[in-house]
Amino acid sequence: MLRFYILRASKELFGHFILIFLPILLISFFYYVNSGNATIDRAELSTVLTIGFALTFQIYGSAISFETLGHDFLSPIHDRLLAAPVNPRKIVSSILFTGIVVSLLQTIVIVIFSVIILDARFDYLVPILLILLVSVIFNQLFGTVVLFLTKKVRTATAITSLYGVVAPIITGLYFPLPDTRIFDLLGRYLTPMSLAQTAIFGILNQNLKDVLAGLVPLVILIIILFMLIKPLSRKVIV
Repeated sequence: MLRFYILRASKELFGHFILIFLPILLISFFYYVNSGNATIDRAELSTVLTIGFALTFQIYGSAISFETLGHDFLSPIHDRLLAAPVNPRKIVSSILFTGIVVSLLQTIVIVIFSVIILDARFDYLVPILLILLVSVIFNQLFGTVVLFLTKKVRTATAITSLYGVVAPIITGLYFPLPDTRIFDLLGRYLTPMSLAQTAIFGILNQNLKDVLAGLVPLVILIIILFMLIKPLSRKVIV
């Protein structure tokens, strides 16, 4: 079943193209706009931009799971799936696992591009990829929970898209926020994207406190979402 959904996801070439090419385009644009400043370390700039846009487009990548779930369980196909000799919960698990794998691969492609073309520096790549994986898991679960709560793909798309617009602004990805304590706290801890970014910067700066401050709340949120999946999915599957 996993093979089926992975093959199914691989056919969405246009969606994958957007989720890979658009962040690469934005990273390149912001890099060349800001790289003319002599006071900015270009390697550090490309690293920060890569992390920010990779995390941002993981939010939009949550559609990989919830659009498939909506197509299968919130359409006439729902009755056919229930008639099939397969536990519907296994289908939900397979779709979520596929979404996580595909979104992580998209993120890795973005990181590889930045390392090769823009000389981004990831001195601790493996632990950073693990944080990126945790972020992927959160976003896939978040989109799925929103879908199960609203039972509408359009609503889930609207909510996740709104989050995808607001979250990077709060982290200061597009433009610097006022240099005050309150904005610093908001940018570092207010959203799940902020938490993931804080954890990654903690790894880069060898600051264990920041790693834990970002990672622990994110893992707790994932556990909460995971616990919500089962009761919420019953209302959609039945």
